[in-house]
Amino acid sequence: MKSYRVRVAVTLAAAGIAMTACGGPVQAGSAAIIGNQRITSSQVNDEVRALRADLAANKIPEDQLQLPASLPQMVLLNMTFSRQFEELGRRKGVTASDRDIDDLAVAQGGWAQFDKVLLANGIPKDQSRAFLRAYIIRSKLAQQAGAGQDEASQQAAGQKVLQEAETTVPVKYSPRYGKYDPAQGFVADDRFGAYQPAAPAAPAGGAAEEAPPAAG
Repeated sequence: MKSYRVRVAVTLAAAGIAMTACGGPVQAGSAAIIGNQRITSSQVNDEVRALRADLAANKIPEDQLQLPASLPQMVLLNMTFSRQFEELGRRKGVTASDRDIDDLAVAQGGWAQFDKVLLANGIPKDQSRAFLRAYIIRSKLAQQAGAGQDEASQQAAGQKVLQEAETTVPVKYSPRYGKYDPAQGFVADDRFGAYQPAAPAAPAGGAAEEAPPAAG
């Protein structure tokens, strides 16, 4: 069976990004608060259904995905990443154009193949451009922070950008989605138990596909 493992650093782990969940209450019905923005549980559920439909349409079996978290958690993480770094970019005057996004897709073999890579990492097609826009912004911010061609400078710059994101656009997750550890992602939490989706949607046409960790 064909593997759609990511070959470029578009996943959160590969990008050296770990989003920190801050303490404090989260408004009822919210899945996450990113700065002054809100992602609702309903929006997450909608995107999970969209992801499952996209996986089925591309014959990517869900039961073969190799994600570090549940589908709802991965969708939430990727939606949060998109909003956090687009907002940080806005405040820093850093943007990513549609041409930037298309050029990145072309460089990775074109949208037809790249969409499968993104789907396998928990990113439905209707969220792909937002995710890539945030990824490009994050990369530009890292370059401004001193990222060069060597791994050491890239990691150091990535940490600077991460720290600024945590301070400037803090994230709060609803405990309903699990306990968030910056080093590990969502982890088991005996206080709340495992994540239980409110309205699980059966994947159309059966299962999904194989992919590497997308958050860390």
